[in-house]
Amino acid sequence: MPQKQKASAEEKVRVIRECLTGRLGQSEAARLLRVSNDSIRRWIKHYKAEGTSYFLPHEHNRVYKAKLKVPT
Repeated sequence: MPQKQKASAEEKVRVIRECLTGRLGQSEAARLLRVSNDSIRRWIKHYKAEGTSYFLPHEHNRVYKAKLKVPT
C-alpha cells in the first residue's frame, strides 16, 4: 500500500527546482512543504541522480545506482 504523502510530486519537483536555481533556500523549502531539512537534501540528491521519476509513485522496491549507495 502506498504511503500518504504530505506534498504532491509536482509540488516537490517545483520546490526542488527553485532550490537548485537559488530562488528558494533549503530551510525555506522545508518549512513550505512541512518536512525536515534532511528530506529536502535527500530529494535534491535523488532529483539530480534520477530526475522527476524519483517522485512518481512506484509499486516495487527501487533499485538504486551504486553512486547513491556510497555515503557522501
